[in-house]
Amino acid sequence: MRHIRARLSRKKVLVVLDDVDNSKQLQFLAGSHEWFGLGSRILITTRDKHLLCDAREKYEPELLSETEAMELFSRHAFKANIPPKEYGELSGVLVRHTGYLPLALKVLGARFCGRKLDFWQST
Repeated sequence: MRHIRARLSRKKVLVVLDDVDNSKQLQFLAGSHEWFGLGSRILITTRDKHLLCDAREKYEPELLSETEAMELFSRHAFKANIPPKEYGELSGVLVRHTGYLPLALKVLGARFCGRKLDFWQST
């Protein structure tokens, strides 16, 4: 902690903390606004809204509809707007699993792109 404060206290920085699930993570990595120079920004992604109680600004991304999510996933997994029939049910499971978050849909779609049905089923 001391090392972070000493090195960055006079510098304008952008800190990104992704998928924070514990207040101790926040305290250790970005304990106080005084740790960083004026104009610094700390971006935190988390599913636990209570961890952001001290945040000055909060942004909650809009989620896609189920139809939009399936289309985005299909574009990355099949290079088409809808999945082939044999992949339809498994695609629906994966799309719901992402919570309709665009980045997750793109990443999962790319992961499954070109894979055979047995890979999908085993995964």
